[in-house]
Amino acid sequence: MKWCAETPRVNCVAPRGAFYAYPSLDIPEGDDVFVTELIRQKHVTVVHGSGFGQRPGTKHFRIVFLPDEKTLAAAYSAIGDFMHERYA
Repeated sequence: MKWCAETPRVNCVAPRGAFYAYPSLDIPEGDDVFVTELIRQKHVTVVHGSGFGQRPGTKHFRIVFLPDEKTLAAAYSAIGDFMHERYA
C-alpha cells in the first residue's frame, strides 16, 4: 500500500484479507497495453484488471503479494521506473 500511495498515477484500496490487490491507473491507454509494455520493457508480469472482470475502461492491474519482500520490492521499483519513463 505504501508503494501505491507514493507512486504517481497509481491508486489502490487496501485489500481485506486477500493476497492480491487491484491498483487503478491514471494513464492514457488501456490496462492491457500497460501490462504488455511492462513485461516487454521491465520483465515484470502483472495481469490487466479487465482480465479479472474489472469494469472496462477503469484501468486496473492485479498485484499478488505471494513472493518474498525482496522480489516484491524489485518488482515495485521496476513498475515505478516504467511509470516514470512512460507517463512523466
